[in-house]
Amino acid sequence: MMSEAPRQDLEMTSAALLRALEARGWRAAVVPAGRLADLRAEIECRRPEVSPAVMAVVDRNLCFTPPAAVAVPRSLIVVAVPHACARVTVVVAGETVSVPIPTTYCHHGEIQADVTRAIVASLAPAALSAARMPLPEKLLAVCAGLARYGRNNVAYVDGWGSFVELVTCVSELAPGADPWTGSRALPRCETCEACRRACPSGAIGEDRFLAHCELCLTLHNESEQPLPSWIEPAWHNCLVGCLRCQKVCPEDLALRDQVAETAAFDERETGLLTAGINRELLTRESGLRDKLDELGLLGYDDEFLGVTLARNLRVLLEAR
Repeated sequence: MMSEAPRQDLEMTSAALLRALEARGWRAAVVPAGRLADLRAEIECRRPEVSPAVMAVVDRNLCFTPPAAVAVPRSLIVVAVPHACARVTVVVAGETVSVPIPTTYCHHGEIQADVTRAIVASLAPAALSAARMPLPEKLLAVCAGLARYGRNNVAYVDGWGSFVELVTCVSELAPGADPWTGSRALPRCETCEACRRACPSGAIGEDRFLAHCELCLTLHNESEQPLPSWIEPAWHNCLVGCLRCQKVCPEDLALRDQVAETAAFDERETGLLTAGINRELLTRESGLRDKLDELGLLGYDDEFLGVTLARNLRVLLEAR
């Protein structure tokens, strides 16, 4: 009898957190912190199938050791935030060109920080700590029952499609019932090949469900390194990243034309963007700075703003 009451209270606390996040228009799942071992094992299981270059990026961006700020890690929290793509217009030789920006770039840092603050604030009255933790977000969301994988290896949330931002935290909150389902795919992916046919680089293969990430356009045009010679200029369709597989996905049909943010750059500003910008230039060009700030892009480093975006925009405009 004595052991049951604390268990019920902890489960109610976990449920209360989920309700608080849902009240903000988000969806979330809470799993035991012990699932860190499952996530790590899944990544290690895939390592032999993934190129060393891609695994180097994975290893650099993930961490399976909880931060010291969370003294007793008890749960992992994954939150899905609906977020449509952005769209900007640029002007070249008097012609206005529309350029999309996929979901996970604009306001990325702000969304991550906002969700983390909301979790910390919700748990603070119970004297429970939480902190952002760079986990494999898509994998956690899928295994926690919050999302499903598409054939393109993108995470899909019911009703929101693939246009979501995922945020992961570790906390001292007891998780309650474990919603862990393991890795799952969308049922329609068994017969649909729309994304595979639309992928220009062949990253979505017929030989396996796991994408050939080393061929993914997004991997390369997110980097400041020169684009590989095998990438065709005509493949580019976004300021950064790629939307070809999502735009043809039936799961995204009703959502693919929604736009969260817009900005219009005149011909002079377009020239500055393609030439490459830096912080010093932006102190003089307040109009350009404000537009980038409204898009939530100023949180990125100078290499991303002045090299990656400049190169991508040049290639995109030259290939149109």
